[in-house]
Amino acid sequence: MLSNEAWGLLVRDGGLRRGGAAGDRQGEIMLEFEGRAALVTGGGSGIGRETCLALAARGAFVWVTDYDRASAEATVDLIGRAGGRARALRLDVALEAEWEAALALTDDHADGLRILVNCAGKSIIAETFAMPVEDLRRILSINVEGTFLGMKHGIPRIARSGGGAVVNMSSALAMKGVARMAAYCGSKAAIEMMTKAVALECAELRNGVRVNSVHPGIVDTPAWHKHGPDEVGALSDTLSEGASVLSADEVARKVVPIGVACSAGEIAQTICFLASDAARHITGAGIVIDGGMTAG
Repeated sequence: MLSNEAWGLLVRDGGLRRGGAAGDRQGEIMLEFEGRAALVTGGGSGIGRETCLALAARGAFVWVTDYDRASAEATVDLIGRAGGRARALRLDVALEAEWEAALALTDDHADGLRILVNCAGKSIIAETFAMPVEDLRRILSINVEGTFLGMKHGIPRIARSGGGAVVNMSSALAMKGVARMAAYCGSKAAIEMMTKAVALECAELRNGVRVNSVHPGIVDTPAWHKHGPDEVGALSDTLSEGASVLSADEVARKVVPIGVACSAGEIAQTICFLASDAARHITGAGIVIDGGMTAG
């Protein structure tokens, strides 16, 4: 179990912040993932980073992967300073050869791979009738093909290690269309259906691997600040007059029934639950964490 000082480090440097209730209950956190390894894509920032921190805090050895290796290494540094165990890997989830190489490294580790979190993703806000098809293909290659490849190569390893869990990152927008986000909505809906299909395939095989998806709504992550002026303009109906950057909190006030954005740490806690033995009877499910966006 991490010490009070270690938990404080996680909270100060970005782990389990904003609504991270686990940080307030540090004495109750058990090392439920001790002896297990987890691989997380998109682990260099946002929900991916928070998930890496939360898994490590529960005893897992975490393979932190990201397209940007420096970001992955920064996450590993946070984990190490808090007494956790992790290793950074560069991974372009759209390339099958890179998946094979990354997962081959897990074969020789003392802690067998038991958890896979497909968190890497890309979004774009653009008018459908003007969007280059190359942009669509890039989104599908990361969001859909990346998730598929992770399951294709990760699940057999999890099964050989004794079983475990896969958590795929879908979205509330898999169930709720948004104008000028057709590519993103379509990709996340594909992830939801792939999750259900693969969960049933694993159940038929009795391989001990559960597969679920999470469906966040508006989450306060650095990704909001990566959208350019054209994308900000495309969502002008959800922003204050003259806004030049997208703000999760501002958008949430307009479109989330409870009026606030979710934190990345809150999503990470749900992922940890789905990866744990407490969720052993949950597979093929899509857990919605959207403040009521899809309720009506």
